[in-house]
Amino acid sequence: MEIKKPALLDLLALEEPARDVFRASTVFADPMNLYGGQVAAQALRAAGMTVDKDRAAPHSMHCYFLRAGDPLKPVDYFVHRDRDGRSYSARTVSAMQEGREILIMSASFHVTESGPDAQGSTLPVLPKPGEAELKVIDARTCDIDFLEASGKSEGDMIRQVWTKAAVDLGDDPLLHACIVTYISDMFTGLFTLVPRRNDVALSSLDHAIWFLRPAKADDWMFMQLQGESLNDGRGLYSGEMFDSDGAMIAKLMQESLFRPRAPKR
Repeated sequence: MEIKKPALLDLLALEEPARDVFRASTVFADPMNLYGGQVAAQALRAAGMTVDKDRAAPHSMHCYFLRAGDPLKPVDYFVHRDRDGRSYSARTVSAMQEGREILIMSASFHVTESGPDAQGSTLPVLPKPGEAELKVIDARTCDIDFLEASGKSEGDMIRQVWTKAAVDLGDDPLLHACIVTYISDMFTGLFTLVPRRNDVALSSLDHAIWFLRPAKADDWMFMQLQGESLNDGRGLYSGEMFDSDGAMIAKLMQESLFRPRAPKR
């Protein structure tokens, strides 16, 4: 089957057939399972569409991938308004497909405040896009560019890539956070712990992102992923994202299924 990639902004466009109910009708005819980063990004956008504009950008989200989705069918997102305080708003989102729950998410939104600004991690000293010829990574995405940042991708301690949306995203902070979410599930840091292998069932179990500073996802961002643990059929890795000036945009953690497939008989 020919894979037809929709435009990124169409993929993240949501209809609202009823209050706090949203539908993603644009499908990505990928022969693999429905991409988890796409579902998470759509769920986050659904949550953000129910909060006041003064807190439209999330500061954190946590989600569980409950079962595989069908990439050829629409997904409905049901948002529960947990709380709206003076500074924070909390939302829970359930992603449903034909009556089956495929993802649950908790997201929190925060009014912008002034205060100290510091970070412990720094952008590694590596060539930036345009400063050197970097290898293009062919990923199954819509309107997203990826470049190998260091030439190291397998068997090294850290996976490093440059990435950005290939389309103008405007100035909606929620949309930029959704693109960060979409990108964040694209790679795994687990192959920094063991050599890459093709006989492994690998899928996301749960995913968390802390949005530390405003992202400009249509400018180049640096993402690095590092394996933390691999045991009992599960793997845990962490990640960081920076803008090209070195500001830390986001911190992420993911636990994944990592199960060797049984040999074919």
